[in-house]
Amino acid sequence: MGLEAATPARGEPVSLNKNKFDSVVAELREQGLQVTVCSAVNETWYIKDDGLITCYIASGAELLELKSANRLNIRGIKSLG
Repeated sequence: MGLEAATPARGEPVSLNKNKFDSVVAELREQGLQVTVCSAVNETWYIKDDGLITCYIASGAELLELKSANRLNIRGIKSLG
């Protein structure tokens, strides 16, 4: 099997290097939150709300858990502690 196997029927190529957190980060940004990488090695993220000093740090695993529980929003992030 070559790269042809990674191409879906409708012809859009599948990114072989797609980050597993891309959809989570995109969803948070759509909600108006600023999301940046804190540590790529530890898979942690800075999440900033509208406030001047309101910033949270969450692991990628925590963000994926929130998404699967349909709680991926600022309230869900605040609940992480």
